[in-house]
Amino acid sequence: MMVGAIEELQAAGVDPDVWKIEGLERREDCERIVAAARAGGRDRVGCIILGRGEDDATVREWFATAAGVAGFIGFAVGRTVFWDPVADWRAKKVTREAAVAEIARRYHEFVEVYEAAAPPAATRVQA
Repeated sequence: MMVGAIEELQAAGVDPDVWKIEGLERREDCERIVAAARAGGRDRVGCIILGRGEDDATVREWFATAAGVAGFIGFAVGRTVFWDPVADWRAKKVTREAAVAEIARRYHEFVEVYEAAAPPAATRVQA
């Protein structure tokens, strides 16, 4: 469905530099998405994988899958990183400083997961 949506949008003249893609479990699906995003001479288009508010384990799997595919250039996470720490802060379970530190720690962990699965910088295809 995502490939079809990308193709329809491109046919309608929508040509972003970066496509935000919901988490995918299979490398083959990531490869199909990149192929669609880069079709028709769009060789510099990149894709980023979304966390979609899922649990850490699921997001880690999606990141590891996408990061190894040329054309995926990064990720976007929000709720997966900040929801629990902010909820704990609002409930006065933790201080603001503790919540900020936890958000930073969680984000850094996702960076490490993504970078560990990505090819070395020298072999990456840049978007």
